[in-house]
Amino acid sequence: MLKYEDQSLLTSSKKRILVVEDDIQMSKFIQFKLDYLGYDVVGDAINCEQALDRSRMLKPDLILMDIMLEGGDDGIETAQKIIDRQHVPIIYLTAHEDEVLFDRAKITEPFGYLIKPFNDRDLRIVLETSLYRHAQDKRIKRALQDVRNIINSAVFIMITYNLEGHIIEFNKMAENTFGLKRKIAKKRSVITLLDDQADSAILLDGDPLAVHQHEEVNFKDEAGKPFLCLVVLSPLQGSDDSLQGRLLVAQPVV
Repeated sequence: MLKYEDQSLLTSSKKRILVVEDDIQMSKFIQFKLDYLGYDVVGDAINCEQALDRSRMLKPDLILMDIMLEGGDDGIETAQKIIDRQHVPIIYLTAHEDEVLFDRAKITEPFGYLIKPFNDRDLRIVLETSLYRHAQDKRIKRALQDVRNIINSAVFIMITYNLEGHIIEFNKMAENTFGLKRKIAKKRSVITLLDDQADSAILLDGDPLAVHQHEEVNFKDEAGKPFLCLVVLSPLQGSDDSLQGRLLVAQPVV
């Protein structure tokens, strides 16, 4: 068990935790443990309705969720309703190592699991790693939004797509030129933007690691009106330098 003198094992700043547990004694035990480890228990709930209401009002940094809540929605269904409304990390509490249950829980993308009974060390580790991962996710999302803002401010058409041709990103200039919303474009293949299907060889064939400059490609907008573009194709690589697809930058020929 942790000792109070061992400050290195305690959180450096208080994070706000909501406990969703229908066993009152277990809930009190968990809250005591959280307080002992230096966390701030902002509230507790025993069912889906309370959990939804208190997560919305209290805006916790993390939720500990009993996976087998009694009556109405269980913990998995409750978690799904919460994350549909707000981005908060959820850790499941369970007394059973049930593969079927875990498979169901995966769809909510939990940040971790705790098998009851658990000790202070297990609780601390899963909380700290989940909070760290959540913070990193937020930083990545902010960085991606910054990149998207830069791409959207470009005066050129910018489209990224994977090696099979499925569109990944579609900037504001592409939306305006094609008359096609980004969320719709992302469900399509880049080939559907072509007026002449023979040009698919330019977009998909050849060396994906090569840079192709000033290619002429015939596109069409959502209304079917054709237009010609000068296109530059570059490889799209991930953070680990693996090939993800291609970046297409295009300028309509006036």
